[in-house]
Amino acid sequence: MIAELVAFALIGLAVGGGAALLLHDLFPVPRPLTAATGLVSAFVLGSVARAVLGGGHALLTVLIAAVSSVLLVSLLARPATAGRHRSARSRETLRPAKG
Repeated sequence: MIAELVAFALIGLAVGGGAALLLHDLFPVPRPLTAATGLVSAFVLGSVARAVLGGGHALLTVLIAAVSSVLLVSLLARPATAGRHRSARSRETLRPAKG
């Protein structure tokens, strides 16, 4: 049981922290919120999976915690806002010259 909780915590932090740090353009929400969403979702849904499946399925409950954490963190992503932080000058250089 303790090993599963540690696995849930590591998975949740890896998913949430990885999304916040590596894909920061897609996540306009604050980084701690993204990391906390990964952590809490892995704990809660991993615990629910353990309660439903029983104690003999540690690998499956950890897998369910990982998948559910990825899915819930992905709900925070906003791909439409990615790249909007570019300045007006850099957008002008991307436009073709008129003429």
